[in-house]
Amino acid sequence: MIKLFEKLVEYSAERDIYDEEELKNGLDAKTTKHFPVVKNNLYRLLLKSMNVCREDNSNIEKVKNLLEQYDILFSKSLLKQCENVLKKARNISEDNEMFLYLHDIMNKQRVLARYMLNAVSYENVIEKVYSEQLYNLEKIRNLTDMNDLGNRITLLLQKYPSAKSRDEADMKERSEIFNNPLLRDESRMLSSITLKRFYNLNVVLNEWLLDYEASFMFAKKYANEVEKDVDKNKSSIHDYIISQYSVMTSSTRTEDLVEYEKAHLKLSNIKSRFPAASERDKLEAFYYLGLDVLSSSASNYHPERGLKMLEEAELNHGQMDRMLSLQQKIIWCFVIARFCFSKGSFTDAGRWLNRLIQIPNIDVSQDYQCYARIMNLVVAYESGNPDRIEHELRRAYYFLTKRNKIYKYEKIILDYIRQAFRVRSVREINEMLEFMHRDLSAIKNDPFEENAFDAFDLLPWLERKITQK
Repeated sequence: MIKLFEKLVEYSAERDIYDEEELKNGLDAKTTKHFPVVKNNLYRLLLKSMNVCREDNSNIEKVKNLLEQYDILFSKSLLKQCENVLKKARNISEDNEMFLYLHDIMNKQRVLARYMLNAVSYENVIEKVYSEQLYNLEKIRNLTDMNDLGNRITLLLQKYPSAKSRDEADMKERSEIFNNPLLRDESRMLSSITLKRFYNLNVVLNEWLLDYEASFMFAKKYANEVEKDVDKNKSSIHDYIISQYSVMTSSTRTEDLVEYEKAHLKLSNIKSRFPAASERDKLEAFYYLGLDVLSSSASNYHPERGLKMLEEAELNHGQMDRMLSLQQKIIWCFVIARFCFSKGSFTDAGRWLNRLIQIPNIDVSQDYQCYARIMNLVVAYESGNPDRIEHELRRAYYFLTKRNKIYKYEKIILDYIRQAFRVRSVREINEMLEFMHRDLSAIKNDPFEENAFDAFDLLPWLERKITQK
């Protein structure tokens, strides 16, 4: 069993992907008999060792350890020592706004007072603890409400990638969020955690309202609060990454390139800024930096950054595919494909589009998947391969006809896909492109179609084709 344990450790250290069958092929039948037990033991030991590594840096671990010490001391009736331990745990919990732990600590302080104090003093303690717990519960409710608003906004962003409404029902859904009094009154935030949530959510809401200056203002406030707290472990590295990404996206809208470059530098230097950052933190920083750099480069702002990011994306593709969420993978592949498309690198665009299309669960981010198929259809046209063009026509047609909702942009594309099956000459193709350009131009300023044009504007490509004919 010891040899098997060593073999498992050695195998895991040498590979990024675990293939159990490959590992078993190198073992004899007698050794594999104990395989499940040894594997589970190794798994538990790895989790335990990682937990020990985090104990010194995590405030949660510090409080958990102190509460375990309290339980041991209390079982031995060492009440004075219990009191000292609880004070330390409470100070850490209050400083770091750990409300759930704080509630438990207050309960323990009340119980401890019953054993240590006389009736008058005990009465004072229970009244004080009751009052403090009520206020602590208000903070928990405040945080829960803000988290719920954040989840609802995230859901809308998944449905509508460019944050533009596509119909009246969507407008109504957003209005319910916009009109929530918590998002309109900063004074209702009862903790620094909810204040940061308030700033972050208002970055998104004001962008939806097209008030880019207000969005930028909230992004800077959010980044400043996180910057103050992150070194005290009151904000996570994830918060830091999101705050700098918010500054990058909102400064792009307001064309404040000075602030953009500051945020770009901070996000680029995440490894040196946080030497203890986890692999997930580093990957997340690369992901968000990549989204903004590739989008900016597609608009010819530092295009060399986009080309470098494309190279790194190819190198890191396996790791990104394993660690990104389904939603993130779809967005990542689409943004890279759009960058390649903007530079005329249609082969690269097609490769990333096919990676996106092959992602399972088409119910997620249907807008992105829809635009990906339309872009892939153009990429197929650029290839000049009739079989590929016909294949992509059928694939795009099938996807569009199966969508829950068809908006004007997609309907126009769908109508011309139907016509494309009957087109036989170059003249007919050119005419069809001209008519498609006419119809898409007619809805360009429709507020419900801004989402589509913001994600993938087909007009520039059509104009080039019409001019070149």
